[in-house]
Amino acid sequence: MSNRLNDTANLYNIATRRYLLAVVIIALLATSAYYTLHSALSDSEATAYVVNLSGRQRMLSQHIALDVHRYHHQSITTETKPKSPSTLMLQNLIDMRLANKQLSSGVLSEDQVIDLSPQLREMYFGQMDLHNRVNRYLDLAEQLYKSNQAEERLAYLESIDQTSPQLLIDLNKVVQQYQLEGENRLATISNLELLVLVTTLIALILEVLFIFRPMVAQLMASQKAQAKTMARLEEMVELRTLKLEMANRKLKELATRDPLTELKNRLTLESDVERLIEVSEKNHVPFAFCMVDIDWFKQINDTYGHPAGDYVLKRLASLMMGVTRDYDHLYRTGGEEFVLVLNRVNLNESIKILDQLRTSVEEHVFDFEGQMIKLTISVGLYHTSQDSLAHIHSVARAADNALYRAKESGRNCIRVADRQDLKDLQ
Repeated sequence: MSNRLNDTANLYNIATRRYLLAVVIIALLATSAYYTLHSALSDSEATAYVVNLSGRQRMLSQHIALDVHRYHHQSITTETKPKSPSTLMLQNLIDMRLANKQLSSGVLSEDQVIDLSPQLREMYFGQMDLHNRVNRYLDLAEQLYKSNQAEERLAYLESIDQTSPQLLIDLNKVVQQYQLEGENRLATISNLELLVLVTTLIALILEVLFIFRPMVAQLMASQKAQAKTMARLEEMVELRTLKLEMANRKLKELATRDPLTELKNRLTLESDVERLIEVSEKNHVPFAFCMVDIDWFKQINDTYGHPAGDYVLKRLASLMMGVTRDYDHLYRTGGEEFVLVLNRVNLNESIKILDQLRTSVEEHVFDFEGQMIKLTISVGLYHTSQDSLAHIHSVARAADNALYRAKESGRNCIRVADRQDLKDLQ
């Protein structure tokens, strides 16, 4: 049996390692494909942007040439220099200068930078010197706008006319170069897509041949061996299931019982009272929720020791059980605090039962190893006849508020929840 289990464990480990290897390979392929294509697409988007930008720069060069002619004509017609060029003229100058700066530097924005190809760098800063020529062209247009002399403006206009045709031709070359590079990038993306597809298919075929197929063969070989052990394992499982059920019942009992007093604990209290509230509302059956707290319990522990305190708690639990009926419930909710739920009882009967309990405790002598210990209890009482509270937490708070008043009243007494205790609990 041990050998069988070891074989199964080894097979499981082998299968797990093979499966993880396959997953890692697929993950690496997917990640590589994603970043490769993402990078290529990002470059493509940047290329499309600069193609549009270079085309716009080419268009702006012609707009500016027309703008200065209109401006000069207006100056001659009115015989006075216009106060200022139009907003459109100035905007064209600004846009073309910005486009020239972006295209010649490759800095399209704060988070988008492209590398200029050697051909484009040569066009902007080499023999063509397009970067400086565009700036000089724009400077001529700006100087024409600023000039107050007709002859001087005419000289600037002639310079612009002489510069504009060749500048347009060279700007068009830049546009064509960007378009060519863009087409090359698109071809590269297509090749990358094909490469990723082929690589993925090859990887999947290799995984089937060298990972999954051997793994399936091993699983089928082990299936026969495992079938022989199933009967024995089923017997073992049935036996262990029986033991587990018994252990679960024991654990459930331990989890819902206070180990010191063997009373039900807080876990059971909430579910019990929620059901009791539901039954009470449906069938109009009254009940009382009573919080019982030992007065000055800490002094008992401090004076006689914790073993004495444990003895007192157990004996008090016995005394309280003595006043409860078969359909009442008693819980220890922590420390020196108990909860007594009196079922099918009116308010006056509840007070009578609790006063009987209070008197019994007050008169009882707790004999712990020859040490006579006296104690009293304080009780906070909530009864369903006072108000209808829909949740255990509201019921507990109402009783706890009443218990607090009992403590303030000098202890060793019973206090019934009043309107103040029930305020804002509905």
